[in-house]
Amino acid sequence: MAPATPERFGDYELRERLGVGGMAETFVAIRRGPGGFEQRVCLKRILPTFAGDTEFVEMFLREARMSALLHHGHIARVLDFGIADRAHYLTLELIEGTDLRAALRHLRRRGESLDPGLTSYVAHALASALDFAHTADENGNAAGIIHRDVSPSNVLLSNAGEVKLADFGIAKASNLPGSIQSAALKGKIPYMAPEYALGRHCSARSDLFSLGVLLYECLAGYRPFDGGSDMQTLDRARNGGHDLLHEAAPETPAPLVDAIESLLVPDPDERPPNAAAFIAMLTEVPPPPLAQRDLGELVRAVEIDGAIPSAPGLASTRAAPTLRPRKHLPSRK
Repeated sequence: MAPATPERFGDYELRERLGVGGMAETFVAIRRGPGGFEQRVCLKRILPTFAGDTEFVEMFLREARMSALLHHGHIARVLDFGIADRAHYLTLELIEGTDLRAALRHLRRRGESLDPGLTSYVAHALASALDFAHTADENGNAAGIIHRDVSPSNVLLSNAGEVKLADFGIAKASNLPGSIQSAALKGKIPYMAPEYALGRHCSARSDLFSLGVLLYECLAGYRPFDGGSDMQTLDRARNGGHDLLHEAAPETPAPLVDAIESLLVPDPDERPPNAAAFIAMLTEVPPPPLAQRDLGELVRAVEIDGAIPSAPGLASTRAAPTLRPRKHLPSRK
């Protein structure tokens, strides 16, 4: 909701509150500079109640340090970090569009799922982002940044059809000073790798499992391991119990089915060793030439239907939800 009078916060003007979580809030903000320079950004700041919470501030600082390493075309960029008015803040790239969760919900309302060509496009983008996060830092050294919450609400889709992985707030970076792994379970249960849910070692292959669940949902219209409760969902994931993708989405090309199924194996040692290996498995199913344009069309359709922003860095200014006549949005082959 836009405030009646924009709030000044350091060098920023807060124009619209995007959301508030347990300990932080996000805004559409304007940063101005000489010569009429103006930039719309997403500003995330610690709530005043937690400004003096040393543990949370340190977690916020870790998020900033890790995010600063991630300069990649399919990762939402961090633009600035600092303290203003006695509050820590993080400035993020603002994605004008929607998120994958809203896009999949929009398609389900219409009795549809994401076209295999667009799913291949999303798969290439997210695997590329994870490969970078898992392996590279500013010096080209392995940073070992594990996202731990790869899920549709953390995949931002722009009006131009860009795909951006966002929210490294609970990521683990084993090689960074001061980085720790909390004993508390974090992330979303339906997308969680079984070894992580059981408190065992969390690795790049854990992120790949989550990516597999996400891509299966894109094609089938539902998640592979969902049970009647979180415990049943985790049990199904641990045992690999799910409808085979070639049955749940029979129109999907076999190479794409095989690649995604390889990510859903309960034993992490039997999954692809890294994101690069998964990308290599997608060689036979490259994204269609106009996939980015077609995804942009889908994003604009979601916005017209009134998708509500649900992730930091996401802005939507459309009207309230309305149901529209069915219109399939396949990618152009």
